[in-house]
This record gives sequence, C-alpha cells and structure tokens, in this order.
Amino acid sequence: MNHRLNSLACLVLAVPALSPAYSQESKTVAIDSQPTRVTAYRGRAWVERAVSQEMSPGLYSLVFSDLPARWDSESIQARVAGDAKVLMIDTVTREVAVGTGDLKTLRDKVKSARSRLKTAEDRVTVLQASIGFQQSMMDKASAAAAGNLGTDGFDIESMKSQSDYFANNLSDLLGRMQEAQEQVGKIKRQLEIAQSQLSQSGDTTRTQREAIVQLLVQSAGEIGITLGYLVFDANWSPRYDVRGDIGSGGLTMEYGADILQQTGEDWNDVTLVLSTARPSRASNPPSMSPVFVDVFAPPPRAMKSRSAGGGRQEMLADSIPYDAVTGGMAIDADVQGGGSSVTFTLPRKISIRTNSNAAQRTRITEFDTKADFVHVAMPVLTDEIYLRGRFRNTSDFQLLPGKAGVFMDGNYIGMTNIGSSAPGSELEMYFGTDPAMSATRTMLTKNTGETGVFGGWLKTSYEFVLRIDNGSGRQARIELWDRHPISRSDEIQVTVEDLSRPLSTDTSFVQEDRPRGLMRWDLEVPAGSVGDKAFVVSYDLDVERKEGIRMTPLPD
Repeated sequence: MNHRLNSLACLVLAVPALSPAYSQESKTVAIDSQPTRVTAYRGRAWVERAVSQEMSPGLYSLVFSDLPARWDSESIQARVAGDAKVLMIDTVTREVAVGTGDLKTLRDKVKSARSRLKTAEDRVTVLQASIGFQQSMMDKASAAAAGNLGTDGFDIESMKSQSDYFANNLSDLLGRMQEAQEQVGKIKRQLEIAQSQLSQSGDTTRTQREAIVQLLVQSAGEIGITLGYLVFDANWSPRYDVRGDIGSGGLTMEYGADILQQTGEDWNDVTLVLSTARPSRASNPPSMSPVFVDVFAPPPRAMKSRSAGGGRQEMLADSIPYDAVTGGMAIDADVQGGGSSVTFTLPRKISIRTNSNAAQRTRITEFDTKADFVHVAMPVLTDEIYLRGRFRNTSDFQLLPGKAGVFMDGNYIGMTNIGSSAPGSELEMYFGTDPAMSATRTMLTKNTGETGVFGGWLKTSYEFVLRIDNGSGRQARIELWDRHPISRSDEIQVTVEDLSRPLSTDTSFVQEDRPRGLMRWDLEVPAGSVGDKAFVVSYDLDVERKEGIRMTPLPD
C-alpha cells in the first residue's frame, strides 16, 4: 500500500517539527458520517463521505465507522479543507457484539417469568387435587344413597341437596382449572420471548469496518474532511424514452439511467455522478517483457479422443492454431467498444437503497430534435408497413448503448436498442407498424420457353405486382423494397424490364444496395389509396439459362 507508506514517511518527518502543543498523544474522535457524493461507474462506484466541524490545534485520530461490506480498503483516500494535514490513513476490521437491550434487565425478566410460571403450575396442581377429592366424595355419597335405596333410611331430599352441592362445587373447580391452564400457557409464551431476547443480546457479533485518519490541525477553525473509497457491486446502464410525433415531425428523447447497487450501504440524499470511465488504482505502468523468436519446432501431436462425439473433438484439435511465440493456444480476445468517457452529474439529490432486487430509474436530461419519418414496405417479406425515423443527436453529450422505450403519438410501441452516438451524429429508429397501411406482392404470370436465334437457351418470364393500401387518412412517404436474383454464372442471365415506376436515385441505394439485387422505389402514396384505388407498382423479371444447365431454385 504505497499511499500508507508515504503517509507514514510524512508522519516521521512531521513529528520532530511539532511544537510542544502538538507533542501529546492524538485525540480519538468518532465521526458520524454517511455517503454524500457517489460517482457510479460500470460495476463499481467511488463513494465520498464529507464532514465539517470546529477543531482546535492538535493531533487527532478520526474514526469513520460502518463502512460497507463491498468496499476496497486499498482504495481509501482522505483530503482536508482548512489549516490541517492528513498524516496517515489506516483501516481496521473487527468483530463487535450486537445486543438488543440491557443484559441484567433481560435476565431479571426471564427469572420473573419462570417464577410466575411455577406459581401458575402449582395452582393447576392444587385444583387438580381438589377436583379429584370432589369426585371421590361424590362417588362415596352415591354409594351410600344406593345402599339405603328402598329402606326407611333413604331420604330423597337429602340426596338431592348433596347432589346439587357437589355439582356446583365441581363446576366452580373446573372453571378455575380452565383459567389456570390458560394463565400457564400465557406465561410460557412470555418466558419464550424473554429467553429469545436474552439469547440475542450480547451473544451475536457483526463485522465493523473502520477507517482511521490521522490528522494534524495547525490552527483553530472549521476543518472539512472528505473520506473516499471504491465499492463493488454498483452498476448503472443508460435507459431512453423516445417520443415521436409524425404530424409535426418532432421527436423528444429522454435520457435516463437504471441504477442498481448492492454495496452494503444505503446512498441517502447523495449527489450522484454517472460516469462511463473505468477507474484504475494502478499507480505504476505495466512492465514490459522481452520477446524472443526462434526456429519453430512443432509440438508432438496429441492423441485423438475415441470417446462418443470424438469426431468433433478431433476436428477441433486439428483446427486450433498453436502460437509459436507463447507456446500456447492462440485464442482471440473478446473486444467490446463503446463511446468516449462521459460524466453526468444529476442536478438533484437522490437516494438508492442497497441490496434492492430491482434497478432504480432516474432521469438525466432530455432534448428535442426534428425527425425524418418515412414508411418502409417490404411485401416480399411481410404485409405490414413500418414507420422509420431518422434524427440527429442535437444534445451536447454522447448517447451510450442502451435500451429505449418507443412512443409514437402518445402510444407505447415497444422496446428497442440504441447504439453509441456522438453529438451531431444521425440515428435511425423504427416506431412499429402502421395498422392503417399494408403492402402485398403478387406474381401474376410465370412462363418458361426456348429463346435465342437458334435456340439453346431456356427463358422463364415473371410478372410481379406490388400493391400498397394507405388508409391512414394522410399522404404517406413510402420506401418500397423488393429484390431480384443475381447471377454468378455466365450461363445464367437475369434482367428486370418494364418497371412501371423508376427506381430510387438515392446515392446510398445506387452504390450499395442496387448492385446486390435490391430494388427500391421512393413513393408518395395519397390518402385513401385502398381497394380498387390502391397504389400499384409492377415489373417483369426474365431469367435465362443454357439448356442442360441446372439452376438453383428461386424464391417466388
């Protein structure tokens, strides 16, 4: 830990110069702190705890407690504002007892519950004995009366009086027994609670993580101290909402972020900064090793596996290249790119709890721009017509790759992905299908016959019709796409003829798409072009091949 060694060196140099007022031992001060500013990166975050208090001259050991479980203790830093210097930083991890209350009070509570339980159980025992005695007396009285039955000694009134007496006494005893048993159950539950509280008080521990900042205050005044450290398990990702209005041609993009942190500490009312940078704690550059070259000696060939699926294993063994320089397998690295480093400081305080199961979304900013909306039809693939929007990033910041919710005219369309986009660059996005529009492609005819002056060639002629229905109530700009086969043989010729409407003259289409057999028409389709009034484009396709040439099949 270089920063600690440097701090210790500073302390050694500083101590001899201290005045007698500073020669005493440092005063330990517990600092009540929590995160005040957080810079979130991808997978980690830089957390700062800033405090300020009046301090008199002297040496202090400032103790910052309750640091999170997912912190990097090697990253600890501290800075001060005011007439003071940081001499040393150290970290301590220790186990501390965790209690729920005063131990003596809890022990007395358990003792009292046990005493009351014993008294209640004794009362139940006495009542049980009384009930038993009462039942025995009833049995004896019944036996005596039965012996006198039918004689002059049998007194029915006396027997009735005795029976009522025993019945009343027994009923009273049974009622008191029920109450006593309920009291026993109640006291048992109280005892269980007291014993549980006692077992949890002072017998459990938790891990306490502390940072100790050795501080030299040179003159009295207000001193500001900021402790900073890196934490893991914190992440954020861009999240967008794109809202288009086809009538005005306007588009609003709201830039937000999904934030998830499981660092072990809550971020309550913090200043949050979102950054795409990749922080590194390395203070030294990497060392460079020499590279040697020698005559290549091929390694001994590995024996091929004969297990099930061995054919595939043998193929892989033969195909993996061997690196002559490193003497190992040469495997391509997985390289991922993104935008340049960007930082967003949110204009408001925010709170994010740790260990949440779902990301918390927050808004960063938004910008308005104009969009070029056009409908795209590909009836060779689908009857549905899609709405595409092209617009520029008119903001002053980089748009990062992320998910976007798409809305059109106030209606939610769905989710899509946005790639990295620099300020001023163009983006393209689809806003779903237009339910009031459809496109179809129909092959009207297909004929095959001989051709050529002296024959020897076979020609298949197709006639295609592309039909667009626009029931949206407004004129629509539509890019209509189709395709024709491209021949890769001199013995096969493909031509497109009799186009009812010319193809697009767009530079990108002419240079990139047209040579690949794609066809595009840029159309203005009037409102109400449905049914018999549908907008129609047609063309003929001829495919010729020499007799005897077997051609790969063509899709309809």
